[in-house]
Amino acid sequence: MFSEKKSFIYALLFIVVAFTALFFYNKQPYTEGTFWEVSKDGEVLGHILGTIHMNDEKVTKLNKKVMDIFDNSVGYSIEAFPSSHLWNPYHGFENIKKKMMFEDKTLADVAGEKTANDVFQILTKNGVNKEYATKIKPWAAMFSIAAKSKHSGPIIDHKLLDLASIQEKEIYQIESPEELLAAFYAMPMESQVELLKSKIKHFPKIQETLDDMVDAYMEEDLQGLMDASTSFVDKNDYQKNKHLQVYLKHSVYIRNIVMAHYMNLPFLYGLDRYKGQGGTFVCVGALHLLGEKGVLSLLEKQYGFEIKRIKFK
Repeated sequence: MFSEKKSFIYALLFIVVAFTALFFYNKQPYTEGTFWEVSKDGEVLGHILGTIHMNDEKVTKLNKKVMDIFDNSVGYSIEAFPSSHLWNPYHGFENIKKKMMFEDKTLADVAGEKTANDVFQILTKNGVNKEYATKIKPWAAMFSIAAKSKHSGPIIDHKLLDLASIQEKEIYQIESPEELLAAFYAMPMESQVELLKSKIKHFPKIQETLDDMVDAYMEEDLQGLMDASTSFVDKNDYQKNKHLQVYLKHSVYIRNIVMAHYMNLPFLYGLDRYKGQGGTFVCVGALHLLGEKGVLSLLEKQYGFEIKRIKFK
């Protein structure tokens, strides 16, 4: 009897150990951490800061350790120049036109009158032009539906861009407007519309979602940030979750491939020209860092860079 009980305990322990090992083996890489060092062959080429595109003072004030590294960097790379920036080929209305339906079509033609009216009410209350609110594409409407910011000032990426210009750093962009638009243009219209409807339904909870995102970001919890940012979709609903995967493919994964590719230029250029001089400082949305499809994993596995987390809290 004692022998049987002992055998049972050993078997149970074996199962627990096996499942624990399997969990850690299958665990996604890069689920935590917003600040990373990039090197190759032992030479530091620069750093990547995952940012959150909000102007909440909690996230726009950088730690001294991060700022010291920024100040000592020779280059600065930004995800995309702001639409008003001198180097952005899409200025003002030209940028807006790319997010509007073609010819005489309106949002109502593809999403229905009710959805279009809901979008119109939300956007115009936030000060959006009426024509734009009527003709906006579903994917652009989905990103435009947000609570009006209670804060003033630019996001951290743009603050650092201005500072980089003052410090006369080499400045790069790691995603062109054309590539950003192409990723969303390719998103199936059915998914665009269904995701937009989910976003509208979730709108009363939008401030709660934004607060959850800030909390996750402050904890450097990339998975938590992703979970919060996609909470507008019911992940237990098979069809809705299918549309969510389409959304992630076009808004995150495809763009990660582009960004990782363009990060090669400032990093390798820094290796050739600025060896030992601080390299380049990259700002990219923190969601692009997450997991095996994120830019950190791509830089490591496809391009042979060494990635090391820098803890600054």
